[in-house]
Amino acid sequence: MKFAELLDLAHVPGGVPDSRLAADLALITSVSADLADTPLRSSDPAELAERYASHAPRPVSAVVLTLNEEERIARCLDALGSDVDACLLIDSGSTDGTVDQALRVRGDARVVHAAWADDFSRQRNLAFEEVADGWLCHVDADEVLTSTHRGRLRRVLSLLDHLLPDSDFVVSPVIADTDEGPVYTNTQRVLRTAGPFRFRGRVHEHPYGPDGSPPARVQVDVRFDHFGYLPEVIEKRGKRDLYHRLDQLARSEEPDNPKWVYYQVRDGIDPRSVTEQDLSSAFSLLAAHTPDVVPAGPPCYRSERVADAWSLLCELALGLGDAAALKKYTALLREAGRTVEATYYGALGRSSRLLGELSALVDEIDAARDGEQPDNRHLVARLFTLQSTLALASGRYDRVVPAYRDAAERGGGQGMIQDFRMLAGVLADVPLEST
Repeated sequence: MKFAELLDLAHVPGGVPDSRLAADLALITSVSADLADTPLRSSDPAELAERYASHAPRPVSAVVLTLNEEERIARCLDALGSDVDACLLIDSGSTDGTVDQALRVRGDARVVHAAWADDFSRQRNLAFEEVADGWLCHVDADEVLTSTHRGRLRRVLSLLDHLLPDSDFVVSPVIADTDEGPVYTNTQRVLRTAGPFRFRGRVHEHPYGPDGSPPARVQVDVRFDHFGYLPEVIEKRGKRDLYHRLDQLARSEEPDNPKWVYYQVRDGIDPRSVTEQDLSSAFSLLAAHTPDVVPAGPPCYRSERVADAWSLLCELALGLGDAAALKKYTALLREAGRTVEATYYGALGRSSRLLGELSALVDEIDAARDGEQPDNRHLVARLFTLQSTLALASGRYDRVVPAYRDAAERGGGQGMIQDFRMLAGVLADVPLEST
């Protein structure tokens, strides 16, 4: 039996005996294709469940990079509870109470002092020299294991050790930005100490094989809440400036790697103060360094952000009103299998053009006012009724009611009354204040 076949059986009633194995299999949400074909030691789910009942889990060590994290570290470590056996802090020179707060919550926490060298991967990889066995779970100090998911991390890692003891892969818990921010699933934060993978990249680091190949991946239903991208946190801790500086440094070291241009552009745009010239310069830089063909093979250290760059180019093209560029990069996204983004940007571009045409019609109808005569008054009423509809459809809300009144004064606009009633019914069900 292959790993994927067991995962499929877990979703079939009675496919896997009611057991610890069945409960923990439910925590695996997806696996990469290369890992899905891995043969298991037994083809009998009952036998696998029986062996798993007596399986002894391997140790789990949390690894936290710290620099003046006294306001966050206690909450982070406390939430990990019994999911980890040990906590390792790689501290790059904290001058506040970070270490004291960590030891207050986890008296067994170990601190390694390592001067900051503008390299997140270097800091993370130090953990492989400090922990001899088991799993390393990399957690940022501003991430907190969701209370309802406590216990899940240890369970799923124990299961993976039982089923795939000789396979090399990384595990991706879910990391969700607070305040309705993005949810990240391909996080690659948990890996075995004895495995071949190490982190690469001064910033935006991920684990890779020695040849830069991506690891096999398991995504799991274990969620961490991330507080670090709240606007006030970004501002206070200078994250944008730090990441942009590290992007530029990484690009200077790897000038032929397109992903550093992508990160440099993405991290360098401040939405609070961006100008059209900023957008134009960013677009030109990114377009000049991003391939125009879908990379061959699976994404690797060099090619993994090409499709993301196309998505960002679409966003920049929207801001610049560049329909040709939007069409070009939407097509590349579709070819790369990024259907949701391709559909979104394609639909947005087409709808923008259509709305622009509708808005132009509103103005065109205004220009026809001078042609009104007693014998065409009825037709002019219909024209203003149409104008009211077009204004509503194109977001020209300031023209909706005046156009309707112009139509009503000429005996028209009856159809708009029904439209207004239906719209009022829709709005009655929409919360007009943010929750």
